[in-house]
Amino acid sequence: MEVVSGKNILKYSLLFMAIEMNKQLNELEKNHSIEILIELSKKEKMFYSELKNNLDVGGNTSISSRLADLKKIGLVEDEKEEITDKGKYVGVKRYIWLTPKGKLVAEKLVEIEKILEEK
Repeated sequence: MEVVSGKNILKYSLLFMAIEMNKQLNELEKNHSIEILIELSKKEKMFYSELKNNLDVGGNTSISSRLADLKKIGLVEDEKEEITDKGKYVGVKRYIWLTPKGKLVAEKLVEIEKILEEK
């Protein structure tokens, strides 16, 4: 049996942090995650339909699943709002925005994109 010491606690804490960071990086590597973050960085809030129209990607499923992944790691938030016309239900609009952590990640991605575009 291993004795729990301050050194071991630190070692396991760092290992746990590395595993969590790796999970978050894996989410960013998935299709369209980076494009979604960069596009969302252009406005404070964006409708889901606007985001979908601005991105050159496949169907709704791809964007929805990426947004769920990005929300899970704390980079985006969303809110649904019922739309009515004269009191009659018309539909739902979904707002999406970057969290403070998401804004920071998106800023870094934009910086990297600019560096890569330089000749």
